[in-house]
Amino acid sequence: MKKILIVDDEVNIGLLLSKFLSRNGFEVKTATSGVTAFDIMTKESFNLVLCDFRLEDTDGREILKKIKINYPRTGVIIITGYSDIKLAVELIKMGAYDYIT
Repeated sequence: MKKILIVDDEVNIGLLLSKFLSRNGFEVKTATSGVTAFDIMTKESFNLVLCDFRLEDTDGREILKKIKINYPRTGVIIITGYSDIKLAVELIKMGAYDYIT
């Protein structure tokens, strides 16, 4: 079974994504901060991380960097409520699989 980690400080968004993905056959964990996400990732491996760009303790750029260094086989999709083409291009070049607004 494919495993997905959702990182979003808005609990309702995390729950919505988690319910949708679980219903579609994925094993899902959620985290509300970068610190919590990396704590979870030290204990379990994930196929994909869906990460909000703006978190209270960090941002998607920093999480993407850490994941690419420590877990290079884990895919990362950055999700955000703010569309920014320059940022999207930068994150894709850094290794994000996609940038979704």
